[in-house]
Amino acid sequence: MKKKFLKVLYLIKNETFKEIFRIMRICFILLFVFSFQLMALNTKAQDAVIELNNNSLTLGQLINEIERQTDYLVVYSNREIDTNQEINLPNKSDKVSTYLNEAFKRTDIAYEFENNYIVLLKRSNQNASTVANLIQAAQQSQQKEISGKITDSSGDPIPGATVMVKGTTIGTITDADGKFFLRIPANAQTLQISFIGMKNQEIPIGERTTFNIQLEEETVALEEVVAIGYGVQKKVNLTGAVASVRSDDILKAQSANTANTLVGQIPGLIAKQPTGEPGNDNSQLFIRGVATFRGSTAPTFIIDGIERTYEDFARLDPHEIESLSVLKDAASAAVFGMRGANGVILVTTKRGRPQKIQASYSGNISTQSPTKLPSFANSADYARMKNIYMNKEIYTPEEIEKFANGSDPENYPNTNWYKETLTKNAIQQQHNITLNGGREDIAYFTSFGYLNQGGLWNNLNYDRYSLRANIDANITKSTKLSVDISGRVEHTHSSPTNSTGVFQQLVRNTPILLAKNKDGLLIVPDATHPNIIALISKEAGYNNSRNNTVTPLIELEQNLSFITDGLKIKGVFSYEKNNYAQKLWSKSPSLYVRDPLNKDNYIPQPHGSPNLYENTYDNEYIEWQGHVSYNKSFKNHSFSVLAMGLGQKENYHNLWVQRNSFDSEVMDQINAGNTQGQQLGGYDEEHARVSFVGRINYSYANKYLFEVNSRRDASENFSPEKRWGTFSSVSGGWVMSEENFFEDLRKEINFLKFRVSYGTLGNDNTGGIAFPYYSRFDLYFPNGAHAGGLPNDLGDYIFGNLVTKGLQPGPIANPLAAWETSKKTNVGMDWGLFNIINLSLDVFKENRFDILAQRGSEVPWSFGGILPLENIGKVVNKGIELLLSFNQKIGQFHYNLGGNFTYARNKVLEMAEAAGTTKYMKHTGRPIYSYYGYKTDGIFQSQAEIDAYAKQEVAGIDYVTKPGDIKYVDVDGNGVVNAGDMTYLGYGNVPEIVYGINGSISYKNFDFSFLFQGTGHVQVYLNGGVIMPYYNDGNLPSLWIKNAWTEEKPNSRYPRLEASNHNFPNTEFPPVQTYLYDASYLRLKNIEIGYNFNYKWLVNNHIENIRIYLSGQNLLTFTKVPQIDPENLHSQGWSYPQMKSFNGGITIQF
Repeated sequence: MKKKFLKVLYLIKNETFKEIFRIMRICFILLFVFSFQLMALNTKAQDAVIELNNNSLTLGQLINEIERQTDYLVVYSNREIDTNQEINLPNKSDKVSTYLNEAFKRTDIAYEFENNYIVLLKRSNQNASTVANLIQAAQQSQQKEISGKITDSSGDPIPGATVMVKGTTIGTITDADGKFFLRIPANAQTLQISFIGMKNQEIPIGERTTFNIQLEEETVALEEVVAIGYGVQKKVNLTGAVASVRSDDILKAQSANTANTLVGQIPGLIAKQPTGEPGNDNSQLFIRGVATFRGSTAPTFIIDGIERTYEDFARLDPHEIESLSVLKDAASAAVFGMRGANGVILVTTKRGRPQKIQASYSGNISTQSPTKLPSFANSADYARMKNIYMNKEIYTPEEIEKFANGSDPENYPNTNWYKETLTKNAIQQQHNITLNGGREDIAYFTSFGYLNQGGLWNNLNYDRYSLRANIDANITKSTKLSVDISGRVEHTHSSPTNSTGVFQQLVRNTPILLAKNKDGLLIVPDATHPNIIALISKEAGYNNSRNNTVTPLIELEQNLSFITDGLKIKGVFSYEKNNYAQKLWSKSPSLYVRDPLNKDNYIPQPHGSPNLYENTYDNEYIEWQGHVSYNKSFKNHSFSVLAMGLGQKENYHNLWVQRNSFDSEVMDQINAGNTQGQQLGGYDEEHARVSFVGRINYSYANKYLFEVNSRRDASENFSPEKRWGTFSSVSGGWVMSEENFFEDLRKEINFLKFRVSYGTLGNDNTGGIAFPYYSRFDLYFPNGAHAGGLPNDLGDYIFGNLVTKGLQPGPIANPLAAWETSKKTNVGMDWGLFNIINLSLDVFKENRFDILAQRGSEVPWSFGGILPLENIGKVVNKGIELLLSFNQKIGQFHYNLGGNFTYARNKVLEMAEAAGTTKYMKHTGRPIYSYYGYKTDGIFQSQAEIDAYAKQEVAGIDYVTKPGDIKYVDVDGNGVVNAGDMTYLGYGNVPEIVYGINGSISYKNFDFSFLFQGTGHVQVYLNGGVIMPYYNDGNLPSLWIKNAWTEEKPNSRYPRLEASNHNFPNTEFPPVQTYLYDASYLRLKNIEIGYNFNYKWLVNNHIENIRIYLSGQNLLTFTKVPQIDPENLHSQGWSYPQMKSFNGGITIQF
């Protein structure tokens, strides 16, 4: 009991929970204020004014007028209330409450307002129980019972279908046999029937009490409504290139990071997840590849109409997402202007619906392990091959034997550093609770989520708490108010040595180094190799960070139908507050070294002084929008107009401090550190933008479609003369299948549409150079350290005892610098075949020009100044996309298959390059992220082959080439291979081809789904210790044991195992084709099997459905890349590995 109490007390005092409670308190205060306003509105409704024809009337007549002119029903007992009583009222127009007070002022009758009822009763009986009984009796007298069965087109029952009385929260769901029973108001007029994958139906009630309803399967994709910029549109009417993914498919990924859930699911979206580190497992996202070599290539993220950061998107709880759309061409992204050049990812969160309250719980737990870790030789092979590598005896046969047999593990160890340092599995768990419901006048959706992501060592953990409340209220029949409040609290706990440092040493530490002695003491391996186990232990300190974000949003929409039908105005205000705090406490863990006087004993290594680094930043982002929209349809014509203005403002504040040489390992407070050598720094930033947007849509007979978009942006990054940019698009569509001449083909081709779009978008990304049109001086900051440098490092000045920051010239001003511009063209076709197959094909081309860049390659370093930004770059990017889906249902057996394919290749048309650059090394005419280096042609097999080939001078003019050496290609044909022979080696590490193959099967209560995902035309270059033998006194990759060239193995890929720069270049050496790998892969991304329990006993216990499932992510990967996962971008293998996982979960709907 005491332990439980202490644990609760710890949680209350814990800073993370304090932040959670603080954010929740703010959210609930705002919700309370909002609810109070609604209550105030409701109170006014209770005091509604009614009109009377006469001052004198009976109580019964007064009751009739109240019920006729208001939404209230008056209930009472005939034994207590005399409705023939005559009353005289002073006014013919007054409040309901005033009339009731006057009618009963000299009687023992009281009244109470209760929801939509006015209860009349004697004062002596005035209590909650009597009021409830009267209301219940009134309800029962005005209700009737209905029942029925819901089936599909094959006559099979549909369990779990929702049956609602339109305009109320009265409803139920069907049982396992598709049957339902419901008590409804006698005056109820319409039933609403809905089920996922079926068309919604509205059924008149009339006098019927029994219903047999057959639902039709929804036509896949065609009637789907997708989110577009600042609005929604039927997919059938789209003229732009928009791809969407359903929330169910996002949830199947079971990922802690929303960005990782999109991999392989959307054509045109290229994603690479370089790491699986908890809290830092972000994917790199590219929409239709890469089209610029300056600044960010990431898309813009819009959540509920407001621009958000990548972190806001990636850390969004997937249970909150209703839909996700990717806007790829100019027609779909032009309304985002300068934010749309790299594409847009648009997220719409879930909202409440007018229905009875629905609650759901989702939870899962997963065990995770690396998809691939580097493989290194054991200590015996390490020693044996080291003798070959050094071409001399380093280890005697006796020593090698001791390494092999393990007879003396402390002097001749066989340490597997990965196994000793990393846990076998990491545990991840996710939990989410949602509430959804409302009435016609108010609806709400709330969600609370928790994520815990464990790491590959005990001192690594990430927690996230997410909260969202979306409320929509119809204040009047023409006024709608929406209030959204969302927030998250993130807490990352890790060791002072970051993951890159950990895996750097794991790659380097050799098996012949001792990690622990027989007593379990951690040992210093040697003078140059740290004990990684100690570095990540809790005794080494911690690196803790907290990140808190709150984002309230208010939206007010007014229907101006009293002016003209279809006219609306809307105002939106959003505020985001982000606070980050980091504290890094580094100290010396307990380590032992051999006693120089007694080799069998170990003595403690002296501890060093602890260090403390603290960093905080605050970020505020404000966005406001004003919308005017007009929609009109008449005869075969339909058009809509949108005009809006928006402004954005962002403030950023940073402060950091570091002190070294603490006297105590316990006092982890900044004021306990030594002031000598302390460092501190900080800065403030402020940014603002303003934009105006317009859009016109026109449709004739739903077969001729036309759309125009325009946006005018102002950016602070350019001079007043260049500040404004206008970006527009035009697009059209032709739905051929709606033509009369197509009538005979509709059974086979149920839908056929052609699309074309063209437009311009902009980019104001200056690569971090603020105000490039100004000549100025900047504070001096040397490269390195925490962006603050040392207290006195060349550019600082000492006046007495005072160190003063110096100034340095800023970039040379260029007032002509202007917008980077993107011109995009897209041609597409959409087919629907036999009502079961859907295909989409898009061909696209983008010309990016006026790219802001510096002439660093053309101007020598001796110039001394920072070069200006100029509009000097041009890139073309083009490709093709294909989307295919097949859906079929046979009785209760339902299956679908789908696939998507994307090919996107870019080419640099113009960029600054140094004079004298050879044609082999020019970047112009080649992809942006290309590899350049030495081309190879296998291995020299004999001296005769060496003598007949070009002289090899890659490692220097004195290098003597031997059989088994790499054969470098003489690219320029001059008979000598040297730096002049470096050339283009390939398209780089961003895939040009991505594809996904998905499918699902459901039968009765069982369901199964899978997703394969792959890439092509992508490379990765490996160097350093992950691939090179004994690099930097490091490990021996195990591939060298069997795959190094020898006379007996002449067909090996790798050269002979002997130390040389010719065969084993260092990390400063240009890439060598021998170590450049095809990084194409095919991966089983997701697989899931589930079972739904929706039996009668569940319904009787107010549980609509229970689903359990087992799933896996990244379980299989097929690739030619050795040592690391093909998505890993760190060429030396220093990244935290990608993870595969096995999950078990449950979803309960109430």
